[in-house]
Amino acid sequence: MSDDGGQNSGWKASLDCVFGRRGASSVLSRLRFRGPLRVQKLFYPEKVQEGQAAPCHCYFVHPPGGMASGDEISVRCVVEDGAHCLVTSPSAAKVYRMDSWRRPQRQDIVFEVNNAALEWLPQETILFDGAGAEFSSLFRLKGNSRLIAWDIAGLGRPAAGEVFRRGHFLQSTAIWREERPLLRERLDMDADGGLWSGLAGLGSHTVIASVFACGCGPDDDALTDARNRLQEMLATSGGDFRADGKAGVTYRAGVLAARWLGDDCATARRFCLRVWRVVRPLLLGREICPPRIWFT
Repeated sequence: MSDDGGQNSGWKASLDCVFGRRGASSVLSRLRFRGPLRVQKLFYPEKVQEGQAAPCHCYFVHPPGGMASGDEISVRCVVEDGAHCLVTSPSAAKVYRMDSWRRPQRQDIVFEVNNAALEWLPQETILFDGAGAEFSSLFRLKGNSRLIAWDIAGLGRPAAGEVFRRGHFLQSTAIWREERPLLRERLDMDADGGLWSGLAGLGSHTVIASVFACGCGPDDDALTDARNRLQEMLATSGGDFRADGKAGVTYRAGVLAARWLGDDCATARRFCLRVWRVVRPLLLGREICPPRIWFT
């Protein structure tokens, strides 16, 4: 333990990787890591299609399974010309209660996508009562890059009778194309603050899900079609999502955003999967292929 009594302790983990195209496959061409953060062996469950590299399915693994007070995770990932990478996690991430020094847990993720395709589909993050999560995600797109990304956050553990009564959640997401910002949003919420309980905020709901998709330009016909189909789905067969929470879809400035707010992580996952099922064929020309680790 350090001389400061542990105030600066905590696991620091980083991952630096590059995905490229080799022939008809997407491959991991460079990997550097520090601390408890790893990349599992790549999987290729999808067939090669004419003019497209076979997507690689990649699992980012954090062996501790959760973030304690003072832990930090940093990811820097580049997807190079012609590659297609689907990145996920093997299980839900957990953010535990802060210690007496109230050291937050920090996660900083940056993806650079250069004339390539990226799907960032992590499993949900569960914030324990008293957690102090500070998470940021940045996506930099160049050329004709395409992106599908989602995020699911659960506040507290309702199944265990635990409510998120103390703590803090800071989440920022940004998407840029070249030097132009397409999306910049920030959630800065105290567990006992008005943003969580207010009707103009989360309305006391405990699960937040967002799906973002970007095509090759500000007026992408594929995403316009996806928005229309998703809005029709929510108006007709999307009753289960509306019964358990609130759902909506927009398409502005080149970014399709589908959001769900409720109280059940399983419903949030179903919502994200439903959106993915609609968007992926239109944007990437492939039917969905859920990573097998989601079902083990």
